[in-house]
Order: sequence, then C-alpha cells, then structure tokens
Amino acid sequence: MPKFEFNKDKSFFELMVETETTIRHGWCLETLLEGNYSSFFTGESGVGKSVIVQNTFNKLVERGTYQGIYLNFSAQTDSKRTQGTMMEKLEKISRSTLGAPPGKRNAVFVDDINMPQVETYGAQPPIELLRLFLDRKGLFERTEWQWRYIQDTTLVAAAAPPVGGRSPLTPRFSTHFNMFCVPEATSAVLQKIFGSILGGFLKAGFQEGIQNLCMPAIDSTIEIYEKISAEKRATPVKFHYLFNLRDVSKVCQGILMTRPVSIQSPESFSKLWAHEISRVFCDRLINQEDTDWFIEQVMDNMSKNFKSSLELDDLFGERKVMFADVLKLDAPIRLYEEIKDLNKLKK
Repeated sequence: MPKFEFNKDKSFFELMVETETTIRHGWCLETLLEGNYSSFFTGESGVGKSVIVQNTFNKLVERGTYQGIYLNFSAQTDSKRTQGTMMEKLEKISRSTLGAPPGKRNAVFVDDINMPQVETYGAQPPIELLRLFLDRKGLFERTEWQWRYIQDTTLVAAAAPPVGGRSPLTPRFSTHFNMFCVPEATSAVLQKIFGSILGGFLKAGFQEGIQNLCMPAIDSTIEIYEKISAEKRATPVKFHYLFNLRDVSKVCQGILMTRPVSIQSPESFSKLWAHEISRVFCDRLINQEDTDWFIEQVMDNMSKNFKSSLELDDLFGERKVMFADVLKLDAPIRLYEEIKDLNKLKK
C-alpha cells in the first residue's frame, strides 16, 4: 500500500488510502500486540509492509496505550548502535528491569531487518542481539555488564525477500514471529489508491478539463508499469531493471509538486505526465532499443487515454519536455513548471 510525502508550502503531507489489505493486516498486528506476540511482515518491495506497521503504531500511540520505537537496519548497522537506540527509549522500572512508561507498552519496529552484513562465520550481530532479547527477555548492559530484564516490550519486523543485499534469516530467530506475507496490489486497488490521491489534489483549484485527466493519467501509469515490469526484466547487464510500486508513487509525487498557476490546460498536464513517467522509468533504460520501446508506450497512451494531439516531437524531440522548480529561485513560492527557455535555465 504505497505511501509517500511531498513538500508544499514547506509542510509535509502524508497521503494514505486504506485498502482491505492494510485494514486486515493492521487488525492482525494490533491483536497480536495486545497478546505480546511478535509479528513479521514480508513481501516484495513497495507493497506497503512498513506503512501497515507504522500506521498501526500511530493509532496505538494516539490512544496512549503504546510507545513506538523505530529501528531501520542497513548493511552498516551494528549491534552496539541497535542496542543503544532500543535501550535509550526504555524506562528504568527497577535496578535490573527496564520497560515501558506506566500504563503503556513498548512496540519495537525493525524495518529491513535482513539487511545487516553477514560475518565470516554466518552471524549477523544486530539480529543475534534481538534473538537474545526474544529468547531471554532481556539484554546485557554494555557499560556495567549487568543483565537487564526488559518487560512490556514486543518486537515487530519487516523485510523483503532475501535477494540483492538482503540475507536469509536464521530459523532460530524467525521462529519467534507470526509471519505475514503482504501481496502485491491489483490494478483495481492501485487505481483506487492513486486515483483518490491525485483526484483530491486536482480538485483544489485545477480546471475541470485537467481534473478529467486524473484517471487517464493513473491508468496510463499503471499500464506502463505493468508492461515494463513484464517485458524489461533484469539481466546481468541490466541488473537495475527492477521496478516496483514505489515507481508508480513517484510518478504521482511528481505531479503533486505542481500548482494550478503552472498547469492551466489539459495539454500542459499531459506534458507533465509524460515528463514524470519518463523521469521515473525512461531515465533508467540503458540503450536506444529500450528507450524507443518506452517512447512508443507513452505515445500510445497519449492517444488512447489522454486523447491528446501532442506529437512525438512535442515530447521527445530536440526540445524535450522538461519541468523543474529552478527558474525563480528567489521567489517566495517555488513553482514546479515547464521549462520552455533553455537559455534562461542555463542562466
């Protein structure tokens, strides 16, 4: 379930649309947390694992029943930093016991838990540290080497499948979790999510003709995403041809950077969509054959969904369509607008 932030008037907006998947998995997570059972969410990149957990945590924190502790693992994460981040959020209950504030419980969320590097003999120190906590309900204090029990604290983890820089988790660790696999969203779900986000945005001051292009833009983006994922797969030479739902959200995020004063006609909006879809997908293609294939898909959607009269040269000719917010750097409001004068851009 995609979620993203964009900057508008120097404020950050979080956009989220609930679906059956987010509600279902969120309810399961909340129920397991109440019983002090650990949960593990897996699934392909971009399906919304982190969003489901964070949204559930936010609801529990707002109710005043839980305190959220967030850890984000990477290849450089070590056990010392992991323990320090975790224990600084815990309160001292007694000389040998740490836990949550009075009347609350701790919920620890570890994102990308399978990212830490594997040592020579197969261990991942941050994960071994968490396994010790799950096995013994406590950790050693590093300064005094005293054992500290940790109570009222539940661990929740999320990770994509072990490919690329991610490593398989030892069964001795994963056996502590209730496992959930978050499925990829269907085309209908994606249309509902991004249609709701973009439709609500365009209603705030854009012309009716531009508002009518909301679903054509979403349908075209999803169609190109599905085609490029199926036809342009990763190979040893094109190892970065990995596309997921975050790419669809980035296209919408680019459109959400505009304002009504910058987009005043359906043609201008069509150019904006062509720029954003090219920025996200086409810029990653490495040869002319793949680029020509992508341009053909864009022009096909222009005529089929947008009903636009824009020609190939209007979008991908010598004067390629380009949008940016750098033309008026001294203005109080940075406008994300089409750049028509290259000389002005260079200046």
